[in-house]
Amino acid sequence: MTGTIVRLPEKHFIGMSFSGSFQTLIAGMPGHWGDFLKRQDEIALVIEPTVRYDISDENRSFQMHTEYVAVEVERFAHIPQKMVGFTIPARTYAKFTHVGPMTQVQITYTQLFQWLHAQGLQMDESALRLERYDERYIPSMHAADRVENTYEIFIPLLDK
Repeated sequence: MTGTIVRLPEKHFIGMSFSGSFQTLIAGMPGHWGDFLKRQDEIALVIEPTVRYDISDENRSFQMHTEYVAVEVERFAHIPQKMVGFTIPARTYAKFTHVGPMTQVQITYTQLFQWLHAQGLQMDESALRLERYDERYIPSMHAADRVENTYEIFIPLLDK
């Protein structure tokens, strides 16, 4: 697995959050995605309606994870009830592409962290990790074992 270093500009998101232990997230994320997809049309000023993000905030000290399923918006005109709006500042990421069933995602993450280590790069654990899903990906509640599923992973990097 090979990554590329990219600089993303500031981005604004609106979406739904889901928090819990890692095991809780694994069990609940397909349903959370389904809930978001049913309500996505309530969000105004979406930049690309077919592109969705899973944004991870991991508190390793407390073993608590929060996932945001969201879309990028031009600005915050209106935040629907029970949704959140937030901005991620411009920063540098290592970008990777996962191809294959969701059951193989852990293998992809193992490989990408090995690549980061081999390049002398470190993840900024205080920053949010992004996964970008476009038309190449069918949500796991519909096709978790789809071999063609493809999405991008953005690992925030520590500045050198």
